[in-house]
Amino acid sequence: MSFLDTSLELFQQKYAPDLGPEQYAHHTGLDRNGNSMSGPLLWAKAETRRINNALVTGTANMVDAEIRLARELEQRVRDYVQWHHQDERSFNGVSVLDFGPGTVRAFQQKTLPLVKNLWGETSRCILVDRSSEFLRDIAQLPSAFGLRIEFISYDIFSGRRYFFGDEAAFVVMFGRTFGNLDASISDRPPVEAVVKALKKISNSAERCWMAISIGSDLRKDVAKAYYEAHPEFQLNVFYRMKSELPIDDNFDPELFEYEADIKGDESFMQVVHTAIVKRKVSFKLRGEMVNLSEGDRLHLKNSFSFSEAFFRECVRLAGLSSIEVLTDKAGSDIHVLEKAT
Repeated sequence: MSFLDTSLELFQQKYAPDLGPEQYAHHTGLDRNGNSMSGPLLWAKAETRRINNALVTGTANMVDAEIRLARELEQRVRDYVQWHHQDERSFNGVSVLDFGPGTVRAFQQKTLPLVKNLWGETSRCILVDRSSEFLRDIAQLPSAFGLRIEFISYDIFSGRRYFFGDEAAFVVMFGRTFGNLDASISDRPPVEAVVKALKKISNSAERCWMAISIGSDLRKDVAKAYYEAHPEFQLNVFYRMKSELPIDDNFDPELFEYEADIKGDESFMQVVHTAIVKRKVSFKLRGEMVNLSEGDRLHLKNSFSFSEAFFRECVRLAGLSSIEVLTDKAGSDIHVLEKAT
């Protein structure tokens, strides 16, 4: 779907499952003071503030915690991917598929070491992301490190097959991207959505191993404070709408305020990223009338966290095998899984 179609869906249905990736797009939208509201700029500012806050307070930082877990994964990956050692084909190496590689920094510190560790004569590295900006930034690195890298702008939850025959694949999903599942607001565990997503990811190859990063901290107050500290990033899509879309002058990006609406129990937590309409308004988008009332709640995207026991059960229901869980014991986990032929 285009950004225009996704925006229309958001206003008409009060929910747009494809909006999350659009938050990371470069755009020329400005606030009323003339400040840039471009997604990557706001994301970088938010990450810098989070890292600096962690240094001052001594609290755990999600980004650094995952980098440490990724380094542990790098050291152990050849133990997981036994095919790499077993026979005369080992010189071929193991291909790596990264769903949502993110920023250059994320790719360099998480994915690239794994690729180098598993690299061989015929192996590939495939990066799939809805953000063409992130892919372009990585592609501009000096000679792409001399590796054979394919850049594909596509839906990471499409279920598309990327490897055929006996090509070995190691599939990674960092950045807790798995938590951005398409699911309705509910107090019940999203078993069906998780199992469906796992099956789609594992369909990328006939046989593969997977490493999926998820959040396991189910403290609702912590999650609410974490996301609500940076409302401008969550709402930047409205400034992009004003800048890029055929929308009339009645539309005001300042019309919305952000709330992290939290659902869940002892097995999961759903952060419902919500834009709340502050006053009644009507405007036209692509010639279609949109009517919003004060207090309307627009469901922008989800951020799920899961207990280890819940996620293991979903893995079993998806027909996969759990190999190991790497954890910092403070809310960041990487589940290593296997899909056998």
